[in-house]
Amino acid sequence: MAQNLVSATLSAETAELVKQDLASAKSKLDFLITLQGQDILSLIKVGNTFLPFIEKAYQAALDHPEILPGVFDKNEFARDCELIKSIRPILNQINELADSLQNTFFAVTSDAMVGALEVYSAVKQNRDKVPGLNVVADEMAVFFKKAPKKVSAN
Repeated sequence: MAQNLVSATLSAETAELVKQDLASAKSKLDFLITLQGQDILSLIKVGNTFLPFIEKAYQAALDHPEILPGVFDKNEFARDCELIKSIRPILNQINELADSLQNTFFAVTSDAMVGALEVYSAVKQNRDKVPGLNVVADEMAVFFKKAPKKVSAN
């Protein structure tokens, strides 16, 4: 096998512990919500550029609460701003973990596919020499069959 980007094992016990830890973290963040595509489209998108703006507005609201109209919910605004401060480092860590996990999964599946292609080549070469291997070769060949080309009706 020429490619070997990842060489590791993950025991079932460790995998289960990680899943339990993730479930525990999710349960501790019991305020998390799920938004649908249309909901997301309707929201103001605040990237890193405007986070300092929100912080300045929060500080202005704290320093000068008298300038805000009575209908403005200062307490809810404060909760939102404090939640941003609390969530952001957690989100950064989770994004780093997710990125590393995705990259590792991508690499290990590529490693496995390189190996599987070598096995498939050996199966094809030996299909008539080893009893029953022709069945395996046919089952594996299904993955490489091309769909028939559609004839255009022009």
